[in-house]
Amino acid sequence: MGSTEEIYEISTKTQEVVDDYKNYIGGGFAPYPLLPTKGSKAWDVDGKEYIDFLSMYSVVNMGHGHPKILAAAVEAMTEGAVVNLPFHSPYYGKLAKKLHDLFGYDKFVAMTSGAEAADAAVKIARKWGYISKNIPEGKCHILTAASCYHGVTLSTVSLASKKSSVFGPFVPNVGPTAPSGKVVAFGVIDDLREALEADGERIAAFMIEPIQGSAGIVAPPKGYLKEVAALCQRHNVLFIVDEVQCGLGRAGTNLCHLRDDLRPDLVVLGKALAGGMYPLSGVLGDDHIMVLLDPFEIGSTMAANPVGCAAALAALDVLIDENLSQRSNELGDLLLSNLKAANLPHIIDFDGAGLFMSLVLEDKPPKVTPRRIVSLLAQRGVLASAAGLRRIRICPPLTISKEELLKGAEVVIGVMRDIEGCGELPAEVLVDVRH
Repeated sequence: MGSTEEIYEISTKTQEVVDDYKNYIGGGFAPYPLLPTKGSKAWDVDGKEYIDFLSMYSVVNMGHGHPKILAAAVEAMTEGAVVNLPFHSPYYGKLAKKLHDLFGYDKFVAMTSGAEAADAAVKIARKWGYISKNIPEGKCHILTAASCYHGVTLSTVSLASKKSSVFGPFVPNVGPTAPSGKVVAFGVIDDLREALEADGERIAAFMIEPIQGSAGIVAPPKGYLKEVAALCQRHNVLFIVDEVQCGLGRAGTNLCHLRDDLRPDLVVLGKALAGGMYPLSGVLGDDHIMVLLDPFEIGSTMAANPVGCAAALAALDVLIDENLSQRSNELGDLLLSNLKAANLPHIIDFDGAGLFMSLVLEDKPPKVTPRRIVSLLAQRGVLASAAGLRRIRICPPLTISKEELLKGAEVVIGVMRDIEGCGELPAEVLVDVRH
């Protein structure tokens, strides 16, 4: 059982790295130093080994440093690391064609981060709204769902339901509040129906995560996404899915919306697209929308660089050749069955799909909180993350072995049984790991 005797200490080496972070980095996230990483494992600067149950927020679906993806990225880097806006790399066209062959969309436009890709999707939808839907100038609205996450840039924060006033004013005519004032909750089809019936003529697009990621890996009710697609079609509203966190095998299909046999108008990709080797994101769409884009309207200096595109070509091969979507379902079922069989305290539900999973906790502070649980998991050699107010994100690489998965599951089981008896844990309140 856990107790106050279980004391967490930071080594001098780790403290030096943390101090550099604190003294010289602005903003950022929790500064716990890790290096190196490989496969489904990571090591801290003292050499302590961890099982990765986070995948760097769905970036390394194919595992850390997959040899095929690494080799492709290195080869492209030696050929020429940057070929950008005035020209284009042959890798870009090859990647766009491969995405077309896999998912059937006519066109792909590359960006760098998931937030950039979400922003690009908004730009594309707005132009479509004005030109194809004839929405009056300045009236075009992009609707999202409450508790969504599409990034932390100013434009993508504007899409969210919660934002700090110190960053305002925000981008107008975007977000989960329709022009008439109706707030659209995620998973509540009547909210969307009411919003579109009242404001459908002004709404160009509805953008949604098929499973909400940063909100806590929250899956909508069964059939919800199909109803969303039908309502969007009825009101001539583009249906946009943000697959940045839940796509590319993570939720048990090559793209998460394929679980419902859907074909959205635009698809936002990112994170795992380049297999964790290089920042790469983008938007998929068909010609009747994408043909509206003129040169220079969507782009970024480092978007579609040779390294990212080459890595993405290899990552997509790995996704298919190693049946990662099927592995996600099989391993997700295995993990879920083991956790359920343990009849764990403090867990009232499980959510998500495949290896895109969350543990839903009972409301029992101050001892049983997401931060305390992920802190104790780290002490015992498993990397996970708090998600939302009462959830733990469990998202191992899709390449993890069954043995490593079950080993990590045993750590989770032990932590859930011990957490209430443990004393103070690092970072249970503050981000700084020293407190």
